[in-house]
Amino acid sequence: MSYLLEGIRAGLILALLVGPLVVLLLQFSIRQGTAAAFAAALGIWLSDMVFVLATHYGMGELGEVSDDPMFQQLVGSVGVVILITTSIIMWFRPPPDLDGERQVPNKRGLFGVFLQGFAINTFNPFTVGFWSVFTLTQVHERSLDDVSAWAIYGGIIGTIVLTDVVKILAARKLRNFLKPDVLLKAQRFGALLLGVFGVVLGIRIFW
Repeated sequence: MSYLLEGIRAGLILALLVGPLVVLLLQFSIRQGTAAAFAAALGIWLSDMVFVLATHYGMGELGEVSDDPMFQQLVGSVGVVILITTSIIMWFRPPPDLDGERQVPNKRGLFGVFLQGFAINTFNPFTVGFWSVFTLTQVHERSLDDVSAWAIYGGIIGTIVLTDVVKILAARKLRNFLKPDVLLKAQRFGALLLGVFGVVLGIRIFW
């Protein structure tokens, strides 16, 4: 249970980060309807599961290599660069324009939306950095067994799914509230959290 709660806490932190994926869900929900937003969310969730499997079992196969301090510093350093770079980009990126007419996609269009969500999450530097660094530092470095590890993963994924569902359902009601200045503040708050996470990770690795 403690590992599940640990995963939920990490998932809540991720849910608070207003990055491109959150904006993507809001845009689809407002512009193309709830079904399109859920299709994009399914792509994002599937991508996260692929990363969980790849990083958990992939790094598990590294064995002694993953225990090498130099390897840990290398992976951690890449994670720090990714987090801080993403933080800077998010800080200076202009807020998205959520205005426009709603266009409900057909089944083929929904599949395209699903693929878009999957691709954006898969090629998102933060996603790659987060799962790689998290799996290495929070699972393999602690030598957790599969039950404990999957309790953490389940807590993270479950929290992400739940909060994404809430965001999608609330998006249309929030349309009048999501003005450019509000989006900019939320985006910069997320950027600040990313930057702090990157700094803390750097301190943990080198000190």
